[in-house]
Amino acid sequence: MNFAELFDFNNRVKDDMVMIKTVDGKIIRKQVKASFNWMGGIFTIFYALFSQKYKTAGFVAKIAIPFVIALVANIVVSSAMGSVIYLIFNIAELVWFGSMYDTWFKNQLLVNGFVEEKSETETTKK
Repeated sequence: MNFAELFDFNNRVKDDMVMIKTVDGKIIRKQVKASFNWMGGIFTIFYALFSQKYKTAGFVAKIAIPFVIALVANIVVSSAMGSVIYLIFNIAELVWFGSMYDTWFKNQLLVNGFVEEKSETETTKK
């Protein structure tokens, strides 16, 4: 994950999509939601570790980068600033993870060779 991808709010997932990949003759489908991910925002890396929905190669490592950044920032903010600033920072962190979680998931699926499944209306338009 590069730095630009961490904060690329302009290129967030805007519509629900299904990503597909064929492995050994079987089609694997992964749903990517365009909504705010409350579970990802609250549980961060632990949601990627324990959720079946987000099982894909490399995703835990991808989420570990913003998790470590947030962890270090939390330590610095909690020791150097007041409790109100710390609370505001934690809310901002929840919004950051919740907003970007599924976008980071989609980006990792693309790295893993998944492609977006086209709906029937999109294929008939061509």
